Formats: sequence, C-alpha cells, structure tokens
Amino acid sequence: MNKAMQEFWEDLRWGENHHTQLLLRYKDLWVAIQDKEVVSFGSDLSRVKMEARVKTGKEDVPVLFVECGEHIYGQS
Repeated sequence: MNKAMQEFWEDLRWGENHHTQLLLRYKDLWVAIQDKEVVSFGSDLSRVKMEARVKTGKEDVPVLFVECGEHIYGQS
C-alpha cells in the first residue's frame, strides 16, 4: 500500500476511534480528517469535501458523518 493510501486509512480509523469526542462538537455533521485533525466540517457533504481539498491540497481526504443515533433510533 502506498503512503497516501496508508495515511488515508489511518485518518479514517482515527475518526472512527474518536467518534465520542467528535460527537461533542460535530453532532450530525460531516467531518473531513487530515493528519488526525478535522480540517473541514458541515452539513453539506460536497462543500466539506471541496473545502478539505482546498485546505489540504489532496484529492482524497477521509470524510465521516458524525451520527448521534437519533436518525436510526428516534429522538432521545
């Protein structure tokens, strides 16, 4: 696996492993992650991806939806 792909998967795993911390600030938003930091976030996936590309200079930046569970289980 090349270095860029390895970094992509590491950042994606970091986001998944830090879901609880991300939920405190980015509940129900898309987040783009680069070097284990959020570089862009918002409710519009296309805009988050575009902002991440501009900020990082990379075409592929991991993006996650920080789901709180209400969409699946109803409001708490």
